[in-house]
Amino acid sequence: MYKSVELLVGEKLLRGCVRTPEGKGPFPTVCFFHGFSVDRIGLMRLHELFARRCTDEGFACVRFDFYGCGESEGDFIEMRFSDEVEQAKAIYHWTMNQSFSDEHMIFLAGHSMGGAIVSMVAPVLQPKGAILWAPGNTAYFDISGRVHAIPGHYKEYYDIGGMALSGEFLKELRTIDMVKEAEGYDEEVLLIHGEQDEKIPISSIGPYLDMYGEKLTTEIIWGANHQFSSLEWKQQVYDKSIEYLKKRIAD
Repeated sequence: MYKSVELLVGEKLLRGCVRTPEGKGPFPTVCFFHGFSVDRIGLMRLHELFARRCTDEGFACVRFDFYGCGESEGDFIEMRFSDEVEQAKAIYHWTMNQSFSDEHMIFLAGHSMGGAIVSMVAPVLQPKGAILWAPGNTAYFDISGRVHAIPGHYKEYYDIGGMALSGEFLKELRTIDMVKEAEGYDEEVLLIHGEQDEKIPISSIGPYLDMYGEKLTTEIIWGANHQFSSLEWKQQVYDKSIEYLKKRIAD
């Protein structure tokens, strides 16, 4: 089943969707968070196809566009990383209270900056599991490089792919130690990264290895870029994610 939904976080209206398997719930549920400058569908339908795979495997999947992205209200220039962190928490709590969702079997998953957000909210929310696709702990450097931003001399806004990116976003993002903020999650974590990732380099997984230790399972998709943009790479990402989800349910 597919359903469009809305969620008000403070005064910010988010729009999203829920996919659920056939039959009567509650179902184990994945909350999936998109990355920087994209939306809940994902480039080349990366997130949408994963949601469909989840339902095929018996999981519900919740996806919202962050404020200023996709179909949600607001303009991109209003987007702030700290706001997205708070929105992710609100989405999780909303999901816990839905009849389709098993509140004891909620998983967080995210791609790129969405993956970094998952890692940061997991210690607070303590979901059943967490999946990080190419988590964007070095997103500040990638985004700053794309717009040639100079620390201490930030512009009011930057043109990034035809959208206005606030200099305040970069100023805030530079101060956040995403890996440090991720400390304290008690469950096993899956991290999937493309070996040829051009935006978040493969070396960025090192701090997560140091922090999570034996709780972290790392899967490298050899040859893959940041968007896992081939049929083979997507299949590997989906297969490894579903395998992890099923294992966590059985634990």
